[in-house]
This record gives sequence, structure tokens and C-alpha cells, in this order.
Amino acid sequence: MAAVGSKVDQDIIEQMGYAGEEGQILLMRIQLVRAIKDELSKRGLTQHQAAELLGVNQPRISELMQLRIDQFSVEKLAKLLYRLGKPVQLKVGTKS
Repeated sequence: MAAVGSKVDQDIIEQMGYAGEEGQILLMRIQLVRAIKDELSKRGLTQHQAAELLGVNQPRISELMQLRIDQFSVEKLAKLLYRLGKPVQLKVGTKS
């Protein structure tokens, strides 16, 4: 998984035209989706098995695996990670 707030992700977000607070939310969603995708891959679950485990339907898992971050809120992604035994921890920094 990419480091939280990685320079590469930040650069991509800026190139897409997102900056400031919108960019930060997008960055969080990218990182959360990646964490879920990585954990599901690590466990070797089928999309159907992952859907059952997470309490969602299979198309939602497909969206996650395709990194469709626009389909998920930060809150929903945090809930899914919690269901995987991976509670989200938040670190607040200072603006550079």
C-alpha cells in the first residue's frame, strides 16, 4: 500500500485539478480504497466471499477492486475496513 499522503498520490490529485480540502478528501478515499483492496487480495477472497464478509453486494466489491473511489464516502470506507479488522486511525498534521 502506498504511504499515507504519498507525494505521488498528491501529484496525481493536483494534476486532476483537485487542490486544498477537496484534494485531501480525495486522497483519503484513495488510501482507504487501496487498503481495502490490498486486504481482500491478501486474504485471497473471491468478490462474492468479500461481499458476504463485508455485508455489501458483489458489485460494490467490483467497484472497490476497480478503484472507483467516487462511489464511496470516507465514512463507508472506514466502516468496511473496520469489518476487516483494520480500524482506521487518523493523524492530523500541519499545512506545509
